[in-house]
Amino acid sequence: MNQDNQNHYWLDILVEKIIKAHPEGELVVSSGISPSGPYHVGHAREILTADAVYRGLKQAGRAVRHLHFVDDIEALRKRYPYLPESYELEAGKPLYKIPAPDGKSKSYADQFFAEYLESSKLLGVEMEVFRTSELYSNGVFTEMINLAMKKRDQIVDILLHVSGRELEADWQPIQILDESSGSLKTAKFVGYDFDSCKAHYIGQDGKDYFADAAKGQIKLDWRLDWPARWKLYGVQIEGFGREHATKGGSYDTGVVLAKEIFGYQAPIAVPYDNIALKGETKKMSSSLGNLVKLIDSLEIIPAEILRYFTFKSRPERQLTFDTGLGLYTLIDEYAKTEAAVLAGEEPEFKQAWQLASLSGKEHIISTVPFSHMVTVYQTARGDGAMVMDLLNRTGFEKAVQTQADSIARELDYVARWLAAYAPESIKFEVQTKLPKLELTSQDRDFLGSLVSLLASSELTPDTIHDAVYTTATAQGIKPGAGFKLIYQLFLNKDQGPKLGFFLSSLDRDFVIARLSLKS
Repeated sequence: MNQDNQNHYWLDILVEKIIKAHPEGELVVSSGISPSGPYHVGHAREILTADAVYRGLKQAGRAVRHLHFVDDIEALRKRYPYLPESYELEAGKPLYKIPAPDGKSKSYADQFFAEYLESSKLLGVEMEVFRTSELYSNGVFTEMINLAMKKRDQIVDILLHVSGRELEADWQPIQILDESSGSLKTAKFVGYDFDSCKAHYIGQDGKDYFADAAKGQIKLDWRLDWPARWKLYGVQIEGFGREHATKGGSYDTGVVLAKEIFGYQAPIAVPYDNIALKGETKKMSSSLGNLVKLIDSLEIIPAEILRYFTFKSRPERQLTFDTGLGLYTLIDEYAKTEAAVLAGEEPEFKQAWQLASLSGKEHIISTVPFSHMVTVYQTARGDGAMVMDLLNRTGFEKAVQTQADSIARELDYVARWLAAYAPESIKFEVQTKLPKLELTSQDRDFLGSLVSLLASSELTPDTIHDAVYTTATAQGIKPGAGFKLIYQLFLNKDQGPKLGFFLSSLDRDFVIARLSLKS
């Protein structure tokens, strides 16, 4: 997750390259994803990479647009595990024509894209949205379809020589929406009329049909759709996943197809690597189920932190998203960087923070370590006023005074993280009643001596820790066993947060009473 060289921030290098290639005029950055299932954290890299370029170019004084294409005319490839069995019959149909799994949205595509659009707004991404189903239905691609059909043999030759892909003799650069089946996979091509822009085909039912390119009944094969889109919208910068950047992949073929078929220079490529979940070897995937939904990730961390997580590394580096204890590190690193920038300092990841920040004027996250916030929140049983009191009592008076609003917001993230992602070892609940434990005489002697020692002492973290250790040693028991017993008394668990900090944050009378085995 470390930036290779913050003095040569990846975005600065890229912006310089783009401006050198296109020194004048408005610039167009493009992104696009098919709404084939739940959008996950990995999908954030698509729009955030484009957003970074968009913001970098604007900061450089250039006029720029970010266009986002929703590939909802693409076919559902198969029934995914999260879909009902009835969706076996929907495979092959365009996403915008398939019923929504939730039974509420207008279509399959609408259900999943609505969530992504909400996420993009929370992430502060500025983009113009285009639905490819609407573009094809409005005839936007008709001329490109005609060109592709006229140059069909040339396209076959390009695909063979650039990608090594040998196509079948009856292959065509289009997909036809079969009226008889509703599928893009069942029509048998017969011929194409350039004057009417219609394709003659035999449907799944064996009957003759005609598909109109100007009415969205014909779409370009993906390898043609992408470069055609570049031409139609004047795209000059395009980010895409590494699977498209392989030798002979869709970008390589797109470069040649754009030039030779559509007469257009391919956009500057910004390939990015995947985002994987910690512990997973494969990238996040809706079909595999190894994902964190993008909208859910924004329930446990502020949008700025997800932006920072993405922007601090070069796009070509793979990222690992950790919803467990790794979240501590990410949040605390962001908080440290943010505090330094707001104090006028020059921290290592200043540029990533500036790009990630949506306001730049206040603490998005407090400077209280996230691990301590989690402990305090659980100790206070989620009570906001008690959290502030405990923070004051555990050395974070300044944060409470200057970052109260940030702390209050952060508690909502803490609560949701604890409910959905926190490891069981982190979770605890202070027991309101004395747990039923089988105590030995040695256990009782240990607790009695500990109470005597603490009764006349200030309950600071160090005092408590030292007292437990000293008393256990004097009683001839292992310190670890002493700590375990106290955790059982207060949490009904064998372990918990750092005992000194934890007990010092509780009411003194409650601590003494519980150690005295009083309910």
